[in-house]
Amino acid sequence: MVFSTPDMPVPDDRPVWDVWLSSVWLPAVLAADELGIFDSLGREPATAEELAERLDLNEHALIGVLALLAGLGLLARRLGRFGPTAAGRLYLRHGEPFYWGEALGVMRSLPTVALLREALRDKSVRRHYQMSRQWTDGQIAAEAAAGVARLMQSQSLPAALGLAALGELRDIRSLLDVGGGSGCFAIALARRYSGLRCTVLELPAMCGVVAGYVDGAGLAGRVDTVAADMFQDPWPRGYDAILLSNVFHDWDAATNGQLAIEAFEALPPGGRILVHEMLLDDGRAGPLPAAAFSVMMLLATGGRQYSARELAGLLTDAGFVDVGVTAAYGYYSLVSARKP
Repeated sequence: MVFSTPDMPVPDDRPVWDVWLSSVWLPAVLAADELGIFDSLGREPATAEELAERLDLNEHALIGVLALLAGLGLLARRLGRFGPTAAGRLYLRHGEPFYWGEALGVMRSLPTVALLREALRDKSVRRHYQMSRQWTDGQIAAEAAAGVARLMQSQSLPAALGLAALGELRDIRSLLDVGGGSGCFAIALARRYSGLRCTVLELPAMCGVVAGYVDGAGLAGRVDTVAADMFQDPWPRGYDAILLSNVFHDWDAATNGQLAIEAFEALPPGGRILVHEMLLDDGRAGPLPAAAFSVMMLLATGGRQYSARELAGLLTDAGFVDVGVTAAYGYYSLVSARKP
């Protein structure tokens, strides 16, 4: 039996996402201008790896920035390499008569420009990302946990309702929501499917906040929590599926590979992994919303968005088969796979 769900917002939340994500457009252009990205690519197109070596930049950070610049129509990817479009070449190369840098430069004092420039130049691993450090350290204060949950609830509730309405989980009876934030996905899914039992795996302080949301939804009998450090503690077994929504975008590919392996080991044969994210295209040259979100995640956690091809590679390397991709709600997609 299926519960009725709260009405999903109509129209979807893409216009609000666009407003929020636009905050990184100009900083990315200004940082690229300062670091010589347009000039270098104008002289010779390059992959992200080649450009990172050429300009001594962080390749992981550069991937999202190049995707954003491509999404803005300032770069294009041809034969695997990025180069400026006609607009990028005309308006953003030093020495051109129509160079816009002087006009754009009045906004160079924006704090985000300095943060992004630092992230591109810094080749160390995860030095400056307080938000993600709380998870790698395995602890978060109660006040901070409440703030994170409010942010996740605001940002993710429409997507959670959209995922529940998608129908991909109709045959699943038990689900482990790893890094479940406010618990909005588990709550939406449990409300939609009366036969589904959900568990949110989170840090102890987050579990306390999730319990409040679950109680408010009247689902305390069907949605529970497990307090654990997803990097250090074993994940509970016995679930039909494991959901990781907005988790992989917090980390680099190596870390996500380990999370995929942990999920594989925790699932029974036939169990499914569900990765819910905004996806870059397979050439990592947009689309604009996912690329802008990638830059935002770089600044917030040191992570980035991934393409369906990249996520499929991570899952198959961990042992999963039958990888599929389904458009979900708004800008989100669901990448799923099965343990043989």
